Amino acid sequence: MKKTGRRLYLSGIVQNVDIITPRTGPADAQQGFAPIWENERRGYGYIVRFVGSFPGPFNRYAPSYQLTTYGERDLRKLNETTFGINTATALAGMGTGLANPPSDNDRVIAAYSGDDGDRAPQRYDAGIIKHDALVVQSLSLIVNHADFPATNYYIEMEEVQLTDDELVLALLSESSQNVANYEVV
Repeated sequence: MKKTGRRLYLSGIVQNVDIITPRTGPADAQQGFAPIWENERRGYGYIVRFVGSFPGPFNRYAPSYQLTTYGERDLRKLNETTFGINTATALAGMGTGLANPPSDNDRVIAAYSGDDGDRAPQRYDAGIIKHDALVVQSLSLIVNHADFPATNYYIEMEEVQLTDDELVLALLSESSQNVANYEVV
């Protein structure tokens, strides 16, 4: 792995219409996974260095989100129900309490915690990142719009060039990062 010196800056907004899974009703899903980026540079990987809200990373009223390595194809497959449980809901820890938290899922590589507004005005925004996670395919966000109409995000990534062997190992590592016997095939 060789650093290229290039940085990639992603920013945007995720609204309810961008949420792919889980889809429990018509277009009224307020929480779930939304794809935000696909890597089009073969032979390159990215290491996440910063997560925040946009336009201000320290915006007190920014909604929280989690950054994952699931791509759009993965998310469409995750929308299926197995044994009466929606896979995406279980992976995101939605409605399951601490029985299956997102921190237990290796494909959740970063989290940004915005303020709860009126409920906890003393709390500061913060981001936490798994700095050893290498992104080679895609990124998506887990969002919850129960209290906010949309999620603004800002992500900085450092680019690394990969040999063919490193790329294969990174792809295998990324796709095998599943939890609780839930697999995307």
